Amino acid sequence: MKMQFAEPAYLCSNKSKTEMKRIAFTVWLTVVSMMAMATHLPDVEGTVVDEQGQPLEFVNVVLLSEGDSAFVQGATTDATGHFLIKTPENHGVLKVTSVGYKTTFANTHTFGGRVVLKDDAKMLQEVTVKGSLPKTKLTGNSMVTAIQGTVLEKSGSAKEMLSKVPGMTLKGDALEVLGKGTPIYYINGRKMQNADELTRLRSEEIKEVEVITNPGAQYDATVTAVVRIKTIRRQGNGFGFDLTANSQNDLRYGYWDGSSTLNMRYRYKAFELFGMMNGWKHDQMNDSAPHQWSYYRSGDQLTGINQNTRLLNHWTGKGLDWNVGFNLQLAENHTVGMRIEQHKNYDSGYDAWQKTYMTKMIVGKPDSKEETNNVTEEQLHEHYPYNWEGNAFYNGKVGKLNIDLNIDFLTNKKEENGDIQESVNLENNTMTSDSKTTNQMFADKLVLGYPVWKGMLQVGSEMSRVTRRSFYQITMDGVPTTDSKVKENSIAAFVEYACQIPKVGSVSAGLRYEHVGFDYKDRINNDNSLERYTNDLFPSFSWANQWGAVQTSLSYSMKTQRPNYWMLNEAVIYINPYSLQTGDPKLKNAKTHSIGANARWKWLNLMANYERTDDALTQWSYIYNDQGVMLIKNRNLDVPVRSVSVFLTASPTWGCYSPSWTVGMQKFDMKQTLADPREASGVRTVHYNRPLFVANLNNVFRLPHKWQLESYLYFQRKGDCMNFRLTNNICNLGFVVQKCWLKNDALCLRVTVDDVLQRTRQKVNMDCGYYTLNQNSAQSNHRLNISLRYSFNASGSKYKGTGAGKEAAGRMAQ
Repeated sequence: MKMQFAEPAYLCSNKSKTEMKRIAFTVWLTVVSMMAMATHLPDVEGTVVDEQGQPLEFVNVVLLSEGDSAFVQGATTDATGHFLIKTPENHGVLKVTSVGYKTTFANTHTFGGRVVLKDDAKMLQEVTVKGSLPKTKLTGNSMVTAIQGTVLEKSGSAKEMLSKVPGMTLKGDALEVLGKGTPIYYINGRKMQNADELTRLRSEEIKEVEVITNPGAQYDATVTAVVRIKTIRRQGNGFGFDLTANSQNDLRYGYWDGSSTLNMRYRYKAFELFGMMNGWKHDQMNDSAPHQWSYYRSGDQLTGINQNTRLLNHWTGKGLDWNVGFNLQLAENHTVGMRIEQHKNYDSGYDAWQKTYMTKMIVGKPDSKEETNNVTEEQLHEHYPYNWEGNAFYNGKVGKLNIDLNIDFLTNKKEENGDIQESVNLENNTMTSDSKTTNQMFADKLVLGYPVWKGMLQVGSEMSRVTRRSFYQITMDGVPTTDSKVKENSIAAFVEYACQIPKVGSVSAGLRYEHVGFDYKDRINNDNSLERYTNDLFPSFSWANQWGAVQTSLSYSMKTQRPNYWMLNEAVIYINPYSLQTGDPKLKNAKTHSIGANARWKWLNLMANYERTDDALTQWSYIYNDQGVMLIKNRNLDVPVRSVSVFLTASPTWGCYSPSWTVGMQKFDMKQTLADPREASGVRTVHYNRPLFVANLNNVFRLPHKWQLESYLYFQRKGDCMNFRLTNNICNLGFVVQKCWLKNDALCLRVTVDDVLQRTRQKVNMDCGYYTLNQNSAQSNHRLNISLRYSFNASGSKYKGTGAGKEAAGRMAQ
C-alpha cells in the first residue's frame, strides 16, 4: 500500500540570522575586492551568435596579427556565446570557426563586439547524409550533445530523446544519469519542477543537452547530477502554437492514460507572452508479492514469523496544469521575466487490495504453530485545495559584470482520507485515516560573473525558507495521532573560477558554503521537538583538454544527501496490517566524495566514476511487536558505501542508420554486521559487492518520405545496489514507428510499444539480520503509446529563469 511522505520547513534563530548577514556581507566584499584587483589589460571581447541571434557555445575564436596573419591568442565561447582574449595586441583580425558554420573573419576595430555565424548549408547536408558532425563535446564535468540537426531531434518527447543522449539511460519509467542516479533538470535555465514537462516538451524544440556528472559550486550540495536543456529560440513576431495529444493503453491490465497539451506564444519585438494548458488522466496498476521472515528471542525461545503477501495497488487521477508568463528585453543586455503555474488535481487516489497468510512458530516446536489469514481493502482519496508555483528573474550585464537573479515561490496543500476494511480470520474491522500536509517555500539566488585574467569568476548566494505542517490520525489502537511543524532556513555562498590555460586545458575550481537551520516542533508532545544547525564546505574541481581527436576530462566534487522531510517526521503511518512507517528527526546528512573521468574519440565515449559515501541513508525494518508487525524507517548506515562505475557509449551514424549503444557496470562494496538471533554469536556479516551489468541499445532508421523506425533494448543483470540485492535480470524491449507530414514536419504521428517481452518485473532482497524481505513487483509497463502533434509557427520560449531553492522544493515533492 501507499507510503506517507512528509516535508520540511526552515527556521533560524537570531544568532543564525546574524551569521547569515555576516556571510552575505563577506561574499559581497570578496566580489568587490576581486573586481578592484583585476588589472586592466588590452583585450578583445565579444559575443558569437547564429543567424537567429542565438548565442553559440564552444566556438573557436583566434586573434591573428594584421601584418602576417600570425597566431596571437585564442579563446572558446562560453554558454552565453561570450569570448575574451587577453593579449598585449588588441588589434588584428579575428578568425571565428565552428563545425556546421561558415568560417568568418572580423576586424577587431570594426566588428562591434558581435560576430554572426552563418550556417554552412553544404556541410549540414553532408551531416544529414553521412553523419559527420560531432554530436557530443566534453567539458570539465559535463557532456554537451547537439540535438538540432541530428537524428535525435526526431525522437518524440524530450523524455524519449534523453534516453538516447550519451551519459543517460531509461530505467523502467525513470531517466537516470549513468552511475549518478536521478538528475535535476533545467530548461532554458529554469529549474523543472514537474517531471511531466519532459513528456510535454518535444525533441524538435531542443537545441542541445548538457549532462553534468559532477555539478560545481553554484549547485546545491545535494545535487549529484544535472541535465540542462536548451531549446531553439527562433526570431520573428506573431502568434504560434503547438497541440499534442497522447494516448497510452495498458496492454496487460486494460487501463488507459491520456493527455492533451496546448502551448501558445505571442511575440512582438522585445516582448514575448507564453502559456500552456495540459489536461491529463492517470491510471496505473502495481502488482507485488512480498515474502517476509522475522525472528526474535524471548529468553531461551526463538520465535519465527513468516508472511506471504499478495498486494495490488491501482492509482487513478485526473488533472489540469497551466502556466502563463512573459519575457521582456528592456535593453540589449537586460532581460526580465515572470512565470506562474498551477497544478489542479481532480478525483485522485488509489484502491488497494492485500491478502496475507502468516505463520508464527517457536523454532523447534511445531505444535506452537499459529496461522492467520488477513484480507485488507483500502480506498484513499486525495484532494489538493491549492498547488501554485512561480518564478521571476533578471538577467543582465553592466559593463563586464554578468548578473543573474532568480526568485521562486511554491505553496501547496494536500488532504488524504482513507477507508480501510480489514478481515482477520473472518473477523471484520473498519478504520479511517485522515492526513493534511501544507508546504510553503520562498527562495532567491544571485550569481555574479566577472572576467578575471584568462577566465571568468563567479560568486553568488542562495537562500531558501521552507515551512511544512503535517497532521495524521487513524482509528487504530496503538497508532497515535501526530501534528508537527517543520521550519528550515538555509543560506549558501559560493565562488567558482573557470579559465582556459594554453597547453593545459580548461580548468574550473569552486567552493560552496551552506548553513542550514532545522526546527522540528511536535505540537502534541513537545519532548519530541528538535532544533539543529549545520555548517558545511563543499569543494569542486574539473579539468578538460583535447589531444588531437581525443577529448578528456576529470572532475571531483563533495556532495551531501539530506533526509527528505517525511523521513524526519515521527508520525507513525499505517501502510498495511503488518507494516507501519515512521521517520526520525535525528537522521544525519550523508556525505559523498566523487571522482569522475571522461574520454571521447569520434563517436566513442568512456565514462568512469568512483564514490565513497559516509552515513548513507537507507530504508530499514524493525520488529514493532510479537504479532508480526514491522516498523519501517530510514537510518544512517554505520559503514561507508563505496561504488565504482564504468560505461562505454558508441553513437555513430551510418547512412540512414544511427545507433546509440551503451554498455557498462556499476559495483558497490559494503560490509554489514547484522544482529541475528538465529546465530550462536548473535551476529553475522553480509557483503554486498556483486556488480550490476547494464546494456542500453537504441537504434534509429531515417527513411524516405519522413518515415522513422526505432528499436530499443535495456538489459540489467542481477547484482547488488548498496544494501539491496537485485535477484533477477531485467529486460525492456520496445519499438517505434514515426511518420511526419507538412513543411518542417508540422504534423507528426508517433506509435510506440513498450516492454514487448514483459520482462521488467523486479525482485529485490533486503536483509536486516533478524528480518529479511524478498519482494517481487511489477508495474504496468507493457503499453501501446500513440501521440499526434501539430505545430503552427512553432518557436521555442525565450524564458531565461534559472530558478532557486530547488533542493528544498525537491525534498518537499517526495
